[in-house]
Amino acid sequence: MPELPEVEWAARQLRRWLVGRRLEAVRGDAAARRIFRPGGPAGFARALTGARVEAVDRHGKQLLLTLRAAKGPAGVNAHLGMTGRWVRREAGEATPRHARLTLRLDDGAQVHYLDPRMFGRLRLVPGARFDRWPDLAALGPDPMEAPIDLIRLGARMRATRRAVKVALLDQALLAGVGNIHASEACWRARLDPRRRGDSLSAAEVARLARAIRASLRFGLAGLAALGDAPLVMVEEGGENTFHVYERAGARCRHAGCRGTVERLVQAQRSTYCCRGCQR
Repeated sequence: MPELPEVEWAARQLRRWLVGRRLEAVRGDAAARRIFRPGGPAGFARALTGARVEAVDRHGKQLLLTLRAAKGPAGVNAHLGMTGRWVRREAGEATPRHARLTLRLDDGAQVHYLDPRMFGRLRLVPGARFDRWPDLAALGPDPMEAPIDLIRLGARMRATRRAVKVALLDQALLAGVGNIHASEACWRARLDPRRRGDSLSAAEVARLARAIRASLRFGLAGLAALGDAPLVMVEEGGENTFHVYERAGARCRHAGCRGTVERLVQAQRSTYCCRGCQR
Protein backbone atom coordinates (compact mmCIF):
# COMPACT_ATOMS: atom_id res chain seq x y z
CA MET A 1 0.00 0.00 0.00
CA PRO A 2 1.43 3.43 -0.90
CA GLU A 3 2.73 5.36 2.10
CA LEU A 4 4.21 8.85 2.39
CA PRO A 5 7.35 8.17 0.30
CA GLU A 6 5.32 6.68 -2.57
CA VAL A 7 2.88 9.60 -2.48
CA GLU A 8 5.71 12.15 -2.40
CA TRP A 9 7.30 10.40 -5.36
CA ALA A 10 3.96 10.56 -7.20
CA ALA A 11 3.66 14.28 -6.36
CA ARG A 12 7.10 14.98 -7.83
CA GLN A 13 6.22 13.10 -11.01
CA LEU A 14 2.90 14.88 -11.38
CA ARG A 15 4.59 18.27 -10.98
CA ARG A 16 6.90 17.47 -13.88
CA TRP A 17 4.12 16.09 -16.04
CA LEU A 18 1.23 18.44 -15.28
CA VAL A 19 2.16 21.86 -13.93
CA GLY A 20 1.59 24.49 -16.60
CA ARG A 21 -0.26 22.07 -18.85
CA ARG A 22 -3.82 22.43 -20.07
CA LEU A 23 -6.15 19.44 -19.83
CA GLU A 24 -7.45 19.10 -23.38
CA ALA A 25 -9.66 16.15 -22.46
CA VAL A 26 -10.57 14.32 -19.25
CA ARG A 27 -12.08 10.86 -19.27
CA GLY A 28 -13.25 8.89 -16.24
CA ASP A 29 -14.01 5.17 -16.14
CA ALA A 30 -17.78 4.74 -15.80
CA ALA A 31 -17.19 1.42 -14.01
CA ALA A 32 -15.19 3.20 -11.31
CA ARG A 33 -17.92 5.59 -10.19
CA ARG A 34 -17.20 5.04 -6.48
CA ILE A 35 -13.74 6.61 -6.86
CA PHE A 36 -15.14 9.97 -8.00
CA ARG A 37 -16.83 12.50 -5.72
CA PRO A 38 -18.97 14.42 -6.30
CA GLY A 39 -20.79 13.95 -9.59
CA GLY A 40 -19.20 10.71 -10.73
CA PRO A 41 -16.70 10.40 -13.60
CA ALA A 42 -18.77 12.46 -16.05
CA GLY A 43 -19.12 15.37 -13.64
CA PHE A 44 -15.43 15.14 -12.82
CA ALA A 45 -14.56 15.36 -16.52
CA ARG A 46 -16.85 18.35 -17.10
CA ALA A 47 -15.32 20.24 -14.18
CA LEU A 48 -11.71 19.77 -15.29
CA THR A 49 -11.70 19.71 -19.09
CA GLY A 50 -9.96 22.84 -20.33
CA ALA A 51 -8.40 23.66 -16.94
CA ARG A 52 -4.70 24.40 -16.53
CA VAL A 53 -2.74 22.77 -13.71
CA GLU A 54 -1.08 25.35 -11.46
CA ALA A 55 0.33 23.30 -8.58
CA VAL A 56 0.68 19.81 -7.14
CA ASP A 57 1.11 19.58 -3.37
CA ARG A 58 1.02 16.79 -0.79
CA HIS A 59 0.12 16.38 2.86
CA GLY A 60 0.59 12.93 4.34
CA LYS A 61 -0.87 10.48 1.83
CA GLN A 62 -3.08 13.14 0.24
CA LEU A 63 -2.27 14.61 -3.18
CA LEU A 64 -3.59 18.14 -3.77
CA LEU A 65 -3.91 19.45 -7.32
CA THR A 66 -4.75 23.10 -7.94
CA LEU A 67 -6.12 24.02 -11.37
CA ARG A 68 -7.38 27.16 -13.06
CA ALA A 69 -10.68 26.44 -14.80
CA ALA A 70 -12.97 28.74 -16.78
CA LYS A 71 -15.06 29.43 -13.67
CA GLY A 72 -12.07 29.99 -11.38
CA PRO A 73 -9.83 27.80 -9.20
CA ALA A 74 -10.60 24.10 -8.97
CA GLY A 75 -9.03 21.54 -6.67
CA VAL A 76 -8.59 17.78 -6.75
CA ASN A 77 -7.86 15.72 -3.65
CA ALA A 78 -6.40 12.37 -4.73
CA HIS A 79 -5.71 9.41 -2.45
CA LEU A 80 -4.01 6.33 -3.88
CA GLY A 81 -5.78 3.85 -1.63
CA MET A 82 -4.13 0.42 -1.74
CA THR A 83 -3.24 0.03 -5.43
CA GLY A 84 -3.43 3.48 -7.00
CA ARG A 85 -0.63 4.99 -9.09
CA TRP A 86 -0.12 7.64 -11.77
CA VAL A 87 1.63 6.93 -15.07
CA ARG A 88 2.45 8.97 -18.18
CA ARG A 89 2.11 7.74 -21.76
CA GLU A 90 3.16 9.57 -24.91
CA ALA A 91 0.73 10.43 -27.70
CA GLY A 92 -0.42 7.33 -29.54
CA GLU A 93 0.51 4.87 -26.80
CA ALA A 94 -2.19 2.48 -25.65
CA THR A 95 -4.19 3.20 -22.52
CA PRO A 96 -2.97 0.89 -19.75
CA ARG A 97 -5.20 -1.56 -17.94
CA HIS A 98 -7.13 -0.32 -14.91
CA ALA A 99 -7.01 3.32 -16.05
CA ARG A 100 -9.74 4.99 -13.97
CA LEU A 101 -8.92 8.54 -15.04
CA THR A 102 -7.17 9.76 -18.18
CA LEU A 103 -5.90 13.31 -18.65
CA ARG A 104 -4.96 14.27 -22.22
CA LEU A 105 -2.54 17.19 -22.09
CA ASP A 106 -1.90 20.02 -24.53
CA ASP A 107 1.47 18.46 -25.46
CA GLY A 108 -0.28 15.29 -26.63
CA ALA A 109 0.82 13.14 -23.71
CA GLN A 110 -1.65 11.37 -21.46
CA VAL A 111 -1.49 10.93 -17.70
CA HIS A 112 -3.48 8.03 -16.29
CA TYR A 113 -4.60 7.18 -12.78
CA LEU A 114 -4.48 3.38 -12.45
CA ASP A 115 -6.24 1.56 -9.63
CA PRO A 116 -6.94 -2.18 -10.01
CA ARG A 117 -8.81 -2.57 -6.71
CA MET A 118 -10.48 0.86 -6.77
CA PHE A 119 -9.88 1.73 -3.11
CA GLY A 120 -8.46 5.15 -4.05
CA ARG A 121 -10.47 8.32 -4.41
CA LEU A 122 -10.55 11.42 -6.58
CA ARG A 123 -12.56 14.30 -5.15
CA LEU A 124 -13.30 17.78 -6.41
CA VAL A 125 -12.55 20.55 -3.91
CA PRO A 126 -14.54 23.72 -4.70
CA GLY A 127 -12.29 26.73 -5.22
CA ALA A 128 -9.24 24.59 -4.36
CA ARG A 129 -9.88 25.55 -0.72
CA PHE A 130 -7.91 22.70 0.77
CA ASP A 131 -7.67 24.60 4.06
CA ARG A 132 -11.40 23.97 4.51
CA TRP A 133 -11.36 20.36 3.34
CA PRO A 134 -12.48 17.94 6.12
CA ASP A 135 -10.19 15.11 4.96
CA LEU A 136 -7.17 17.36 5.53
CA ALA A 137 -8.39 19.07 8.68
CA ALA A 138 -8.47 15.69 10.45
CA LEU A 139 -4.79 14.98 9.72
CA GLY A 140 -1.83 15.55 11.97
CA PRO A 141 1.43 17.24 10.92
CA ASP A 142 3.36 15.86 7.98
CA PRO A 143 6.64 14.41 9.36
CA MET A 144 8.58 15.35 6.22
CA GLU A 145 7.36 18.93 5.82
CA ALA A 146 9.04 20.07 9.04
CA PRO A 147 10.88 18.53 12.00
CA ILE A 148 8.56 16.53 14.22
CA ASP A 149 7.33 18.51 17.22
CA LEU A 150 8.66 16.44 20.14
CA ILE A 151 6.46 18.18 22.70
CA ARG A 152 3.30 17.42 20.72
CA LEU A 153 4.36 13.85 19.90
CA GLY A 154 5.30 13.17 23.52
CA ALA A 155 2.00 14.57 24.80
CA ARG A 156 0.02 12.45 22.33
CA MET A 157 1.95 9.32 23.29
CA ARG A 158 1.53 9.96 27.02
CA ALA A 159 -2.22 10.29 26.44
CA THR A 160 -2.68 6.87 24.82
CA ARG A 161 -2.71 3.32 26.11
CA ARG A 162 -2.38 1.97 22.59
CA ALA A 163 0.72 0.13 21.46
CA VAL A 164 3.33 2.43 19.92
CA LYS A 165 3.11 0.80 16.49
CA VAL A 166 -0.70 1.04 16.48
CA ALA A 167 -0.60 4.68 17.59
CA LEU A 168 1.72 5.52 14.69
CA LEU A 169 -0.94 4.34 12.22
CA ASP A 170 -3.33 7.05 13.46
CA GLN A 171 -3.17 9.74 10.78
CA ALA A 172 -4.21 12.35 13.36
CA LEU A 173 -0.88 11.74 15.10
CA LEU A 174 1.41 12.06 12.07
CA ALA A 175 0.07 12.19 8.53
CA GLY A 176 1.53 9.67 6.11
CA VAL A 177 3.07 7.01 8.36
CA GLY A 178 1.71 3.62 7.34
CA ASN A 179 2.20 0.01 8.29
CA ILE A 180 5.62 -0.41 6.70
CA HIS A 181 7.29 2.67 8.13
CA ALA A 182 5.66 2.24 11.54
CA SER A 183 7.38 -1.15 11.81
CA GLU A 184 10.63 0.17 10.37
CA ALA A 185 10.67 3.19 12.69
CA CYS A 186 10.15 1.08 15.80
CA TRP A 187 13.02 -1.14 14.70
CA ARG A 188 15.31 1.83 14.01
CA ALA A 189 14.43 3.30 17.42
CA ARG A 190 14.93 -0.13 19.08
CA LEU A 191 11.47 0.14 20.62
CA ASP A 192 9.20 -2.86 21.12
CA PRO A 193 6.16 -2.08 18.92
CA ARG A 194 3.91 -3.57 21.62
CA ARG A 195 4.96 -0.99 24.23
CA ARG A 196 2.17 1.29 25.37
CA GLY A 197 2.52 4.84 24.18
CA ASP A 198 2.25 6.19 27.71
CA SER A 199 5.31 4.15 28.73
CA LEU A 200 7.76 6.07 26.53
CA SER A 201 10.26 8.42 28.11
CA ALA A 202 11.10 11.78 26.56
CA ALA A 203 14.37 10.32 25.26
CA GLU A 204 12.51 7.43 23.64
CA VAL A 205 10.03 9.79 21.99
CA ALA A 206 12.94 11.76 20.53
CA ARG A 207 14.54 8.53 19.33
CA LEU A 208 11.27 7.47 17.72
CA ALA A 209 10.88 10.83 15.95
CA ARG A 210 14.37 10.56 14.47
CA ALA A 211 13.65 6.99 13.39
CA ILE A 212 10.40 7.96 11.64
CA ARG A 213 12.09 10.64 9.56
CA ALA A 214 15.06 8.37 8.80
CA SER A 215 12.77 5.59 7.60
CA LEU A 216 10.74 7.92 5.40
CA ARG A 217 13.87 9.49 3.90
CA PHE A 218 15.27 6.03 3.23
CA GLY A 219 12.08 4.99 1.44
CA LEU A 220 11.98 8.15 -0.63
CA ALA A 221 15.64 7.85 -1.67
CA GLY A 222 14.99 4.38 -3.03
CA LEU A 223 12.02 5.61 -5.05
CA ALA A 224 13.89 8.63 -6.42
CA ALA A 225 16.47 6.25 -7.86
CA LEU A 226 13.74 4.71 -10.04
CA GLY A 227 13.18 7.89 -12.06
CA ASP A 228 10.13 7.23 -14.22
CA ALA A 229 10.50 3.44 -14.08
CA PRO A 230 7.37 1.56 -12.95
CA LEU A 231 6.96 1.16 -9.21
CA VAL A 232 6.36 -2.41 -8.06
CA MET A 233 5.35 -2.71 -4.40
CA VAL A 234 6.93 -5.37 -2.16
CA GLU A 235 3.56 -7.11 -1.87
CA GLU A 236 3.47 -7.35 -5.69
CA GLY A 237 6.88 -8.99 -5.92
CA GLY A 238 9.05 -5.86 -6.00
CA GLU A 239 12.48 -5.67 -4.40
CA ASN A 240 12.40 -5.56 -0.61
CA THR A 241 14.81 -2.85 0.55
CA PHE A 242 13.39 -2.62 4.08
CA HIS A 243 15.19 -3.74 7.24
CA VAL A 244 12.44 -5.76 8.92
CA TYR A 245 9.24 -5.46 6.88
CA GLU A 246 8.36 -8.81 5.25
CA ARG A 247 11.61 -10.31 6.62
CA ALA A 248 10.28 -12.78 9.21
CA GLY A 249 12.92 -15.35 10.04
CA ALA A 250 15.86 -13.22 8.88
CA ARG A 251 18.74 -12.20 11.15
CA CYS A 252 18.33 -8.73 12.66
CA ARG A 253 20.44 -6.13 10.86
CA HIS A 254 21.38 -4.13 13.95
CA ALA A 255 25.10 -4.45 14.59
CA GLY A 256 25.83 -6.86 17.40
CA CYS A 257 22.26 -8.19 17.65
CA ARG A 258 21.82 -11.96 17.38
CA GLY A 259 18.03 -11.74 17.24
CA THR A 260 15.68 -12.82 14.48
CA VAL A 261 12.93 -10.81 12.83
CA GLU A 262 9.45 -11.95 13.87
CA ARG A 263 5.99 -11.23 12.51
CA LEU A 264 3.29 -10.12 14.96
CA VAL A 265 -0.30 -9.08 14.36
CA GLN A 266 -1.44 -5.77 15.83
CA ALA A 267 -4.81 -4.21 15.05
CA GLN A 268 -5.26 -6.71 12.22
CA ARG A 269 -2.01 -5.56 10.59
CA SER A 270 1.34 -7.31 10.29
CA THR A 271 4.17 -5.96 12.43
CA TYR A 272 7.79 -6.99 11.98
CA CYS A 273 10.29 -6.60 14.80
CA CYS A 274 13.29 -8.09 16.58
CA ARG A 275 12.64 -9.02 20.20
CA GLY A 276 16.37 -9.35 20.72
CA CYS A 277 17.05 -5.59 20.56
CA GLN A 278 13.68 -3.82 20.60
CA ARG A 279 12.73 -3.02 24.20
